[in-house]
Amino acid sequence: KAKLVPDMKRIIALTFESVKSHLKPNKACFELFGFDFLVDNEGESILIEVNTNPCLEESSPLLQVLIPRMVNDALKLTVD
Repeated sequence: KAKLVPDMKRIIALTFESVKSHLKPNKACFELFGFDFLVDNEGESILIEVNTNPCLEESSPLLQVLIPRMVNDALKLTVD
């Protein structure tokens, strides 16, 4: 379990590294990506897909806490 989040972060970094030559930087905007993972029986992270328009529906108590915090943090990073 302790390596789950670091593994996901490593996979996300590798994903962006693999496509960075195709990205066109634009300092006037930002994009929010949704990374979907599967965790197998051995606790390994498997990337399923990356969404450029992730669902932000607060459909569970956990998402009601996490989504507003994530959106707020994203705006703080880009506006501040």
